[in-house]
Parts: sequence; structure tokens; C-alpha cells
Amino acid sequence: MRILILPRIWRRAIPAAWKRTQLRHPAKIAGSVAVSALNLLWPGHGILRSSPTIVRAAVVGLGCYVVITIAELLWLMRVGPKFTGFESTTASKNPGQVDSTDALVEELSGLPAADLRDETLQLAKEMKSFEVGTDREFVKTLVSALPQAGTESDRDEVLDKQSAELMQQNLRRWRGYRDRFYRPARAFRDELRKRLGIRNVNSEPRIPALDQAILSGAKPIAQAANYLAALARRLK
Repeated sequence: MRILILPRIWRRAIPAAWKRTQLRHPAKIAGSVAVSALNLLWPGHGILRSSPTIVRAAVVGLGCYVVITIAELLWLMRVGPKFTGFESTTASKNPGQVDSTDALVEELSGLPAADLRDETLQLAKEMKSFEVGTDREFVKTLVSALPQAGTESDRDEVLDKQSAELMQQNLRRWRGYRDRFYRPARAFRDELRKRLGIRNVNSEPRIPALDQAILSGAKPIAQAANYLAALARRLK
């Protein structure tokens, strides 16, 4: 079963990683040129030693560039968004959703630092308020009193209805977070990281609510909000 799903995962992961691949990165080009130049220093041992110098330099440099690019692509597939193979193939083609996200990213990139900081703190506050409201509804349903009288089957029926309602509340909570906060929160996070010069994202804490819209743990949305607020307060 896993083997059958892998091609579907790759069809989603490869384009996402390719969009993040930096084809004109100076370090990548400089590394390819350096390896090509070193190859010319050992004419008796380098590859294509019988070929003209220009041909050797071009082939070796291009080969190194291709290898580095493939390695970067594989690395971005490894650390990028995780796919299960069951995602909707039409979700990413929704033009309104893509346009709104792109517009927000463009708007954030032009905001002054002070305004970006204030907007982030306001978003974090709204995220926490949203979680408090959904938690209040959850607790209200959870502690609802069972009937004092009645048979065991009556009590079991009440518990079944309560469990179904709790599951529906969890689903509404996740959908509400995903539709209202997930994409804006990621856009704010990415812009803040860029302005703060955070290039090694692997050194940053893993937050499921921001990374994959997964609400796990006691206060997943508050955790994401606190991280955004912490980034905003570091912005000068």
C-alpha cells in the first residue's frame, strides 16, 4: 500500500520543493566554478583530460551545478511540507485562495517593521481568543451532567451523543483555525523569519499548528500565537 501511495506523495512534494529551490544562488554557482577550476589543475587525473580546456571546464562546472541542485531539491523535499498522498488535488488550484495568500505575502513584505510587529501581535491575540472560545465550548459539553434517573442504556445513549458532539466541536475548531488563521499565520511567520535573518529553519521549534495545521497538545493555537509574538518582539 505504501508503494502505491509514494508516487502520489512525490507528485505533491517535488513541485513544492522545486519552487523553493534557488537556481541562481551565488554559493551554488561559486562552488561549481571552484570544482571546475580545481579539475583543471590536475590534467593528468581529471575527468575529460583529453578534451579541450574550455570543454572540460564547462562540463565539470555544469555537472557540479546539476548535482548540487538535485541535492538541494532532495533536501527541501525532506524538510518541506509533509504529504500523506490523500490530499485533494484540487485544493491548491483554488484561484481565490492562492491569490489571497499571495496578496497577503506581498502586503507584508512592504509593511514597515513597526506595523508588521503590531499586526503580528494583533493576529496572535485573535488566535488566542479563538482558542479560548472553542475550549470553553468543549469544556461545557464535556462536563454536562448526566441524567440523575434512568437506566444504564439511557446513560450510555447520553454519553454517545456527548462523544459525537465533542468530535463535531473538534472538527469545527480545526476547520475554523485552518480557514481563518493557518495561512495568514504562516505568511506572518515567514516574513518575520526573513526580516530577522533566520535562514536555518531547522533550528526553530517545531509547531504542528503552524507547520501542518495539526492541532495537537493542550494549547496548540496558543503555542503558535506565542511563537509569532516572540518573533514580532524581536523585530527592530
